[in-house]
Amino acid sequence: MNPESKTGKSVIVKRILVPLDESEYSRAALETAAKLASALGAEISGLYVEDTDLLEFCRYPFAREIGVYRSRRLDPHELERDFRIQAERIHRMMALTAKHSDISWNFTVRRGRVITEVLEQTSSADLTVIGRLGRSLLESSTGSTARRLIEEGKGMVLVLGRGAQLLSPVFTVYTGSDLSARAIGVAVDLARAIEGKAEILIPAQEEKDYQALRDQVLQAAEQTPGAEGMHLRFRRLRAVTEAALATVLHPEYRRPLILPADALNRESESILGLINRVNNPILLVR
Repeated sequence: MNPESKTGKSVIVKRILVPLDESEYSRAALETAAKLASALGAEISGLYVEDTDLLEFCRYPFAREIGVYRSRRLDPHELERDFRIQAERIHRMMALTAKHSDISWNFTVRRGRVITEVLEQTSSADLTVIGRLGRSLLESSTGSTARRLIEEGKGMVLVLGRGAQLLSPVFTVYTGSDLSARAIGVAVDLARAIEGKAEILIPAQEEKDYQALRDQVLQAAEQTPGAEGMHLRFRRLRAVTEAALATVLHPEYRRPLILPADALNRESESILGLINRVNNPILLVR
């Protein structure tokens, strides 16, 4: 949208960080990041971390890998080999994905604590794309890496659930705050990359307040070159709560929500609660 307008100002995304392992969620995150990079002219940076916590665990005599029919002693040397094999597989997967999408990319292997390495990399990324869960976590709640990214990460983060896709319309919340104005810009740019449709959720107790906020968005759109093809829809909410957003999103379970962090009072637990309640891709704007 109009770079000189507060509401709907475009957000430049040059580098998209994708923490990778061999999980289904991680592969979905890579494919989504590639689509976004292609649409936004960005570069994707893949990151694989050789987990030193797991290596340290191997040193204990009781450390074992439990299979369906048997268990075996975890060996640090075998784990080192597994790290190398996984990194090579992920590198090939990323190369194929980038070639298919015709995007710039790079891939880095680091050794350390997974969350420490990922958090460090977010400081130089405009957007981090991550699956809700990792390879070895139960599917009942948000994984530890995604949770810490929500709580402590820098920049924007997109969290993907199972089978998540970026389908139209794109949802966002507009309250009149600076962050919600930034979220409008992200939503419009993302909507253009798919079908050009965005639905804007506006919390307001009174009709006049709803109309005033709606007019702010429409006025910004009118001043924006190229916004004529955008299809904007509006929906009034009584309040922005975890339950209210879940009610809107459940029937649209594959549509992304661009969520300004202050819409839920910057409360990490409320944001995480929403992520756990719905399957929609949620892009947190801060």
